[in-house]
Order: sequence, then structure tokens, then C-alpha cells
Amino acid sequence: MGIVAQVIGTVGIALLLASTLVRRRVLLLGLDAVGSLVMGIHWALLGATAAVGISIIVVAMDLAGTDPRRAWGRLVIIGALPVACLVVALVWSGPADLLALIGMAAIAGSRLSRGQIRLRALATASAVPWGLYGVIMGSIPQMIFSTVYFIAMGISVVRIARGTWHPRPAAGEATILPPDGP
Repeated sequence: MGIVAQVIGTVGIALLLASTLVRRRVLLLGLDAVGSLVMGIHWALLGATAAVGISIIVVAMDLAGTDPRRAWGRLVIIGALPVACLVVALVWSGPADLLALIGMAAIAGSRLSRGQIRLRALATASAVPWGLYGVIMGSIPQMIFSTVYFIAMGISVVRIARGTWHPRPAAGEATILPPDGP
């Protein structure tokens, strides 16, 4: 089962990394949602129940976060934090679960961000606790992903900040998603 878990995790990673290459928020969060769902399967195969619950919560946040103008989307994202705390408390397997929870909090913050820089910077920050969690849980794909995601998202933040790369928001998002964001 270990090899299957690692292969499924690799597929999840590929989807999550693909999200760093897109310029539109909807596509970024959509790919992230699918990748998080696949990672939930990976974590289930490794027996990391806290990460399974958090992966499902991240999928809901991604789907809600595609339009930060909607109150229900913001409520889902804000409500995800206490739900994640409850999930972690119910399935507690040790201090490593706190790393997953901290990573989830950074993801929630990114989903509430209207600007591309803040969204991507907080997503970058989430890679640190998730990478450590991967080390503890024995997830080779998570360790690799966290490292590569941290670098790739970090590069996209720098490129946007320098003006050498411009996200392409959909027409309806142009006024709410400035590349340099709040």
C-alpha cells in the first residue's frame, strides 16, 4: 500500500504544482482543489487522518475562494479554521497534526486574499509546515512538493512584484484581483 500511496501523492503533487503555472485565480484554485482531493486520498492511505480532514476542508475553501466578493465564500473560508481545529482534535494523532493545522491556516488566509501577491505569498508560507508534516508522516511526495511549491510560488510572487509577469484575471475579476493586491 505504501507504493500506491506515494504514486497517488505524486499525482496530487503534479496537480498542485500545475496551479503555480496558471495566471487566473479560478484556474489556480480549481487545480489546487483537485490536487488537494487527490492528496486526501494519499493521506488516507498513509493513515494521516488529520491531513485527510484538512484536505477536504481545503477543497471546500478552494471552491469557495474562487470569488472573494461572495459573503458565503468568505464564511466558508473563515469557518474552515474552527472546523479544522475540531477535526484535528477529534482525530488527534500527535503534535505533528499541529503542523497540518498551521499549514491549513496559511491556506485559509491565502483564499481570503483578493490580490495575487498576498494569495501566493500565503500559499508559499503554507508549504513550510506541510513539508515538515510530510517528513514526520513519511510522505515523500509531500516533502518534494512542499519544497518545489515553495520555490515556484515564491518565484511567481517575485515576478509579479517586479512587474515581469502579470496574472490574467477573468473580465469579471479584473477590478477585484489587482496583481499587487491589498
